[in-house]
Amino acid sequence: MTLLEARGLDKTYRRSGNPVRAIRCIDLSVASGDRLGIVGESGSGKSTLVRMLAGLLEPSFGQVLYRGNPINGANREQLRELRRGVQMVFQDPRSSLNPRMRIGDIIAEPLFSPVQPRSIRAHAVERVAELMDLVELDDVAPNVYPHELSGGQRQRVAIARALAPAPEVLIADEAVSALDVSVRAHVLNLITDLVATQNLTLVFVSHDLTVVRHLCDRMVVMRDGVIVEQGRTEAIHANPTDDYTARLLASVPRLPGH
Repeated sequence: MTLLEARGLDKTYRRSGNPVRAIRCIDLSVASGDRLGIVGESGSGKSTLVRMLAGLLEPSFGQVLYRGNPINGANREQLRELRRGVQMVFQDPRSSLNPRMRIGDIIAEPLFSPVQPRSIRAHAVERVAELMDLVELDDVAPNVYPHELSGGQRQRVAIARALAPAPEVLIADEAVSALDVSVRAHVLNLITDLVATQNLTLVFVSHDLTVVRHLCDRMVVMRDGVIVEQGRTEAIHANPTDDYTARLLASVPRLPGH
C-alpha cells in the first residue's frame, strides 16, 4: 500500500528577489514497509523534498498525498491525521528541542492539542516512560532539560517524541550527521531496531551512502532538485546507471581489500 506520494512536486524559493528552483517536477511513492534512502550532495534538494512530504512546507506546484488524500490545502483534521501518521526527526537535536521544556513534556507534546489542560496531560506519564525505555533513556529522569543531556541522548529524545503518536512513517533528515562519530553507530542501530519492532516505514535522508546502504533497501539519488536515479540499494551500488551516482559511489572510502 502506498502511504506517501509526490506527484509533479515543484518548489521555488525567492532569494534576494531572485527565484531559486529547489525541487523540479518530482514523482515519488513510498509504500508501507519501505526503507527508502534519499542521497545527494548538499543543496541537492533532499531536505526540501522531505519537508514537503511531511507537510511542513507547501509545494509551489504539484501534490503530496498521504494514504491517497492530498495534503495541499487539507483541513485541520486532515493535517492532524498527517501529523499523527508521518513524524520527522531533524539533524540537530539542540535546535529541534525546546530548551525551556523538560524532556518528559517534550516527548508527550505530540500526544495532545494545545487546548488540553495539564490535568489531562498527566495521563501521558506512562506513555513517556514506555517511550524513554524504547529509545534506551530509561536511566534518565523525565524532568531534566535538554542541555543536561549529551548529543546522542538529545537525539534519542527527539526520536521518542516522533514515536509518541505511533506514526506509520518516520522521516529522518540527516539524523546522525550532527552526532559524534562514537555515538553515530549506536543511534543508527537504534533506528534500525525501532523500524523493525514498531513496524515503521522509513525515509532516511543522508549524504553518507554507507549509512544508507546499511539502513535502506531502496534508494533515491538527487541532484539539483531532480531525482537522477532510483531503485534497489544493492542494485544501484553494483551497477549505477547515472554518471553522478557513479561519482558519488566512487567517492565513498573503501577499506583495503574491499
